Amino acid sequence: MKHKLLLLANPNGRNVTPERIKKLQEIFLLDKGKLQITFKVTENLSQLEKVIEQHRKSGITILGVFGGDGTVMHTRTLAEERWGYHPTYAFFPLGTMNNIQRAVGLYKDDSSLKLARHIVDVAGTDSLDKFTISMPSLDIDGRKGFNIGLGIIPRLLWMYYGHSAKHYWELEGALQTCALEEYQSKYKEITGKLEEDFFDLLSKERGLWGAAKAALRLLKGSAARDERYILNKSLAGEVIFDGKRHTFPKSPLGAYISCYEGVNLGLGRFNPIASPGANKEEGKFQVVVPCGDPFSIAYNLPQLIAGKKISNAVYEHLSSLELPAERIAQVDGEFILEKGFTVRQDGTRKIIILP
Repeated sequence: MKHKLLLLANPNGRNVTPERIKKLQEIFLLDKGKLQITFKVTENLSQLEKVIEQHRKSGITILGVFGGDGTVMHTRTLAEERWGYHPTYAFFPLGTMNNIQRAVGLYKDDSSLKLARHIVDVAGTDSLDKFTISMPSLDIDGRKGFNIGLGIIPRLLWMYYGHSAKHYWELEGALQTCALEEYQSKYKEITGKLEEDFFDLLSKERGLWGAAKAALRLLKGSAARDERYILNKSLAGEVIFDGKRHTFPKSPLGAYISCYEGVNLGLGRFNPIASPGANKEEGKFQVVVPCGDPFSIAYNLPQLIAGKKISNAVYEHLSSLELPAERIAQVDGEFILEKGFTVRQDGTRKIIILP
C-alpha cells in the first residue's frame, strides 16, 4: 500500500521559514516513490479550506501540518469535517505554541527534521499503527482540539504589572481580535515599566526561583489595586459537569481543560505539567478550575510550574463540560469569543511519533 501524504505549511508560523520548508521538502524527496506526496503552502484559512476540499476524495492516509497549535486545530477541524474520517497525523513543531507536539515528544529544535526522516523510513509499511500514539481529542462546538483555557493568564498579567482595569480590558480586547501586532503593541505598552518580564521569570532557565519571584510580584501588584473584583468574573454563570450544574466551594477564577499533562497555559517558553494526571481516565478529559481570589493563583504559581496539584482548585475528569455564558477561550492557541462553549470528549487520534 502506497500511503498518500498531504503536507500543509502555514507560512505565518513562527518557525515556518523558506529555509526550513526547503530542508523538509528535500528529505521527503528521498522517499524513492514509497509515498504519494502533495505539498501545499496555505497563507490563510480560506486557502486552507480550499486545499482540504480539493482532497476530499483523495484518500489521504497521512496529514502533515507545518505550524503550531492553532494551525493544527484549524487543519484538523476542516479535514475531519470535510473528509468524514480521521487520517493519521504528523505534527511538525514550527509554530508559536507547540503544545501538542511537546506532548508527544517533539520539543527539540531538530524534531521536525527527524520526524520527516522517520516518516520516509517507515513509508513502505502498510500499517502505521506501531509508529503512532493514540491521543485523546476534544470537540469544542465543532472545533477539533486538544486543550482549551479560560481567562487565567490575562488576569495574571494584569496582577503582575499592577495596572488599571482599563489596561486589563485593553489587553483582553487585543486577544479577542487575534490581531498579533495589536496585541504585541498593547503588551509592550502595559509591560514596559518593569525591568523583569513575567514570561522571562517563568522560563525554564529561571526555574522555581523565578516562579517564586513572579508570585511575590503578583501578590504585590494585586494588593496595590482597588479593582481586584474584575478578576473573579472569568467563569460567571453556570458551569455544567457531565450534564449536572456544578457548585464550587469558592469563586472560580478560570479553567483549563486538556487531554494531556504538559499544557503551556500561554507561558511562552515554559511548559509546566499543569494538568498532572490529565490522561489517567480513558475516554475522559481533565478540567482544572482554580477557585478563591487572585491571591490563590499567585500563591500557588511555584507549585503549578513544578507540575504539582495546586490548592483551592477543583480537578475533575469529565466526558462533557458546558459553559453557557459569553466568554473568551483559548482553543489550542487560538483566542475565540463565543456566547458559550460546549466541550466533549471525541475519541482518539493517531499521531506519528519518533522512535
